[in-house]
Amino acid sequence: MAYCVHCGVKLGDGEKRCPLCQTPVYDPAEPERHAAPKSYPVRTPEQELKRSKRFLLMLSALMLLAPAGLCLVIDLLVTGGVTWSGYASGALIMLFLSVSIPLAVPRYHTYFAIGASFLCLNGYLFLVERLSSSGRWFFPIALPSIALGAAIITLITVLWRRGWLNKLTLLAVSFAGCALECLAIEWLHAAANQMAGEFVWSPFVLAPCLFISLSLFFINGNRSVREEVRRRVHF
Repeated sequence: MAYCVHCGVKLGDGEKRCPLCQTPVYDPAEPERHAAPKSYPVRTPEQELKRSKRFLLMLSALMLLAPAGLCLVIDLLVTGGVTWSGYASGALIMLFLSVSIPLAVPRYHTYFAIGASFLCLNGYLFLVERLSSSGRWFFPIALPSIALGAAIITLITVLWRRGWLNKLTLLAVSFAGCALECLAIEWLHAAANQMAGEFVWSPFVLAPCLFISLSLFFINGNRSVREEVRRRVHF
């Protein structure tokens, strides 16, 4: 039986502090003191996860779907059709689906988040093309650009999860992916406008990204340089 070293109150099993004076309980003969089981039920981590998922879905629906519906109603009452509200409501619905789909599938939520973002972004840009009079640019430019970006992000995620990348090589591959994405966007834009082979702005992005990527690979391959960088920037 233990007693408080400060006020002498008898302590119950598993108590971490004196119930009278709040002095911490420390017994050198018993360094690992396990808490006594509680007499009331404790919420399990699975229950906490389900509760937080339900709360986040309700909160996202309230914050995103309600304004989307309000924009549509106002647009219909004022203009008699869907004009400006398509852009605002489409963006809010896209954000809601991007949040709710990964929450509904927790096991592979990272990949579902990438897929949901890919589908929602493509759907929104397709809607923007249909609502605007800016020509047909979704299928020749936007869709393949977003597909390439999603493929790069998925590949980097797989390599990171399998332990094939550390922090330095993750940054290096990310910079290389950004360079490839910019080059592909300008090539697609040039091809859609019958200007294939003309690169104006992408080389200015490609050059520094590749330089940074190769520098990071060099630092990662040289142990002494890598350790020095890690000590200086706590990386």
